[in-house]
Amino acid sequence: MNKPTVSVIMPTYNHSKYVKQAIESVLSQTDVDFELIISDDGSTDNTRDVITSISDDRILFFPNTVNRGACIVTNELIGRSRGEFIALINSDDYWNSPDKLIYQVGILRTNPNIGACFGRAQFVDKDGVVITKGSLPFGTVFDQENRSQGLWLRRFFDLSNCICHPTMLIRRSCYIEIGLYNNRFRQLPDFEMWIRLVKRYPIFISDRDLINFRILPGESASSHTSANSIRTINEHLLITDIFFDDVSRDQLIDGFADLLVCKDIPTEDHLLIEKARLLLVENQWLGRPYKIIAMLKIFSCLNNSTRRKIMSETYGMDDRWFQNKMGEIDILKPKIVEDIKEKTQGIRRILKRLLQLVGK
Repeated sequence: MNKPTVSVIMPTYNHSKYVKQAIESVLSQTDVDFELIISDDGSTDNTRDVITSISDDRILFFPNTVNRGACIVTNELIGRSRGEFIALINSDDYWNSPDKLIYQVGILRTNPNIGACFGRAQFVDKDGVVITKGSLPFGTVFDQENRSQGLWLRRFFDLSNCICHPTMLIRRSCYIEIGLYNNRFRQLPDFEMWIRLVKRYPIFISDRDLINFRILPGESASSHTSANSIRTINEHLLITDIFFDDVSRDQLIDGFADLLVCKDIPTEDHLLIEKARLLLVENQWLGRPYKIIAMLKIFSCLNNSTRRKIMSETYGMDDRWFQNKMGEIDILKPKIVEDIKEKTQGIRRILKRLLQLVGK
């Protein structure tokens, strides 16, 4: 059997209302040889029945009755794929044009150095009605310009994820080289993947809307719940620990030159020190995770005699500096301390108001 040009993979879970439209948007693709591999992750609705009702030789379906996690299913689908390129589509979204795949194949064929191609998204509600980007706080997050690898790392470092996963067409060889998705992440597995990807390959972002991205409040891992918010920060902490791993000297200079002390980064020791220092830069959204990891990495550098000498002479960072920082950065302040402080301030406000009333 000949290998298809593209393997389209679709993990499904409890999307019986939407999965048929998602599948049909794939089957409508023209001028490209593809296979559609679907795996259900233990849906409790009739998603599997909807899928099996669609007859097409290009569909391979693997039903599962146990819910194991989106990354596990996605990784299995990648393992089953045979195409030179891999596209992913969520089972509640749908592609908005029949030339989506051939358009992206053309980009990757013309630019063999590019590892993956992405695009922009049009947002729709549960009924497929378009939601204007201006009405959403994140409406333009996927409308990105193209950047060098170093500048992509800087964009991720400053503002986190901004790439639309279900618009992706990626070379299968990229997954072979950099590995698959990490199922320990629930909120940010794709973000962690893009960080690994841009360290090795340039990527391309099309200015076309390539997908109808469905917004289902409260029904996805990206919903704004307390647990998801906490989990997102904790996952950022884990990602921060490995963010600068394998980032080359040239990539660091390209993306972070304005923040470096030694602009030319003369040695590997300087490179490690500069990476640790960058995590001390103030960040409105990710400051706490960054500073936690910064102190661990700076502590490790100071434990090395060669790096300790460079840090003292070039960066003004010695043991006393570290001790002072440890007293300034309240990354380990227990929540109970914050609660007591807040309650104390509240009591003081009440007492002040009572005194004002008595004074009258």
